This record gives sequence, structure tokens and C-alpha cells, in this order.
Amino acid sequence: MLEGFWVLEIRVTTKARENKVVSLEDGILRVRVTEAPERGKANDAVVALLAKFLSIPKNDVTLIAGEASRRKKVLLPRAIKAFLFEQFPQTSSPDAGKKC
Repeated sequence: MLEGFWVLEIRVTTKARENKVVSLEDGILRVRVTEAPERGKANDAVVALLAKFLSIPKNDVTLIAGEASRRKKVLLPRAIKAFLFEQFPQTSSPDAGKKC
């Protein structure tokens, strides 16, 4: 498919107290955002949160599935995959995430 990219599954909790990356379990990143799931506001908040957490531009985070769902899939540069798994050392290896 797309060389240099990989797909990360995300589970989103909306209307949270704060924007936060919570955990990485079984290859699924759990995040909380303060926005309500209305008119794409929560999706925009998820993209902004991931970009900030991973220190990458927002345009490097592409929502590819789950626009109207709590479960989403985003396309990310493969180069940041190891960084993400380093943030959650109790998680299994970087190969647990979905490849594209």
C-alpha cells in the first residue's frame, strides 16, 4: 500500500475533562478529548492531540476510518511508530500496530 506509513487504531472518549493520550493496549491507542462529537469537532481534536503528542504536523495525521465512531483509524508516518511505543513501555512491540 503506502510505503512509509502505518495505520493506528484509536478509541476515543469525547466530552472528557481534558485532552489526553491515556494508554496503548493491544495496539489500540486510547485518547480523551474535551470536544463533543458534533460536526467533526472531536475528530479535529483527536488529530490535534495526536500531532502534539507525537510532535508532528497535523497534516501528517490522516483520519481514514471511523469519522462517526468512537473507534477510529489514522494513517501516520512509520518513522514515529517506535516513538509511540517507547511512550508506553508496558505495551507489546511496535509490530503490534497495524501496518499499511
